[in-house]
Amino acid sequence: MFDYADIALHHSRDCAWRSTAVIYRWQNKQISLLEKICCNHGEKLRALPNTQEETMDNKQLIQEKLTQAVAILNELNVDVWLTFVRETSLSPDPALELIAGVDVTWQSAFIVTRGGERIAVIGRFDAENVAQLGAYTEVIPYDEGISQPLQKLLARLDPQTIAVNYSENDVAADGLSHGLYLALQNHLAGTPCAERLISAERIIAALRGRKTPAEIERMRQAIAVTEELFDEVEAFVRPGMTQREIAEFVHGRIAELNLGYAWPQPFNPIVTCGPDSAVGHAGPGDVALQKGHTLHLDLGVKKDDYCSDIQRMWYVLDDGETEPPPDVQRAFNVV
Repeated sequence: MFDYADIALHHSRDCAWRSTAVIYRWQNKQISLLEKICCNHGEKLRALPNTQEETMDNKQLIQEKLTQAVAILNELNVDVWLTFVRETSLSPDPALELIAGVDVTWQSAFIVTRGGERIAVIGRFDAENVAQLGAYTEVIPYDEGISQPLQKLLARLDPQTIAVNYSENDVAADGLSHGLYLALQNHLAGTPCAERLISAERIIAALRGRKTPAEIERMRQAIAVTEELFDEVEAFVRPGMTQREIAEFVHGRIAELNLGYAWPQPFNPIVTCGPDSAVGHAGPGDVALQKGHTLHLDLGVKKDDYCSDIQRMWYVLDDGETEPPPDVQRAFNVV
């Protein structure tokens, strides 16, 4: 599904910038022959209508992920997964968006058990938002502090293992700050649960890696709109344009389509053309695209909270060329 650097674009020489684009993929197999006028960017991609798929209810996705989490706990022989958070608009836990998708202010514990219980211990002012999800079997609001209700709940559940969100290896599983970890230890001090904390790294890795039907649909939409943006770039670019001009065109279209960015806008898309381009994740500069050079774009958009991350590369035929040089074509074939 994800194709990286697998396209060669051949421009014919014409003062009116009429070009023939022959797109090649594996083993030089021609799959598309397009006639374009480069000064006419063609029909632009329109903002997509609000279809049922695009306006998928986040509640459905959260319910699917919580169901997955229960199965993963059983698979990994873990009794309880506890996501402990506070002030999430300032310091979000990456796992919380999968299992709740709400912001909280007070210290809050989102608990999933291998028996299928989904319980939130949460400040009273935040509790209604969680209750409205319809995804938690129990919502326990508190007023004066989380220690007592959390201890009481864990005593009732009596888990032998409690996975919490810290990891040395996976930033997506490391949402529990050191300070909040110390606060959780203080809440559990003097109880058996204080000695039962383990890393939730394997749980979160499995939960993020196994996509539900709702997630797959959103990913497909993000990929589809990105591929159409690449088609627009292909029709827009011509020799002499700078990396910055190409990136600004993409930024304009993303704004018109009301899309977000998969990573920060100043470096998205990454645009490189020719040997004078910066290497790596540098933002677009003033290097101009020339005949006989490659053009590379690394672009990712965010649509309905899910992202694409796709690269494309083209080669611009030099004067007198009818196909890419053998080493360029060989590289495309290998990729």
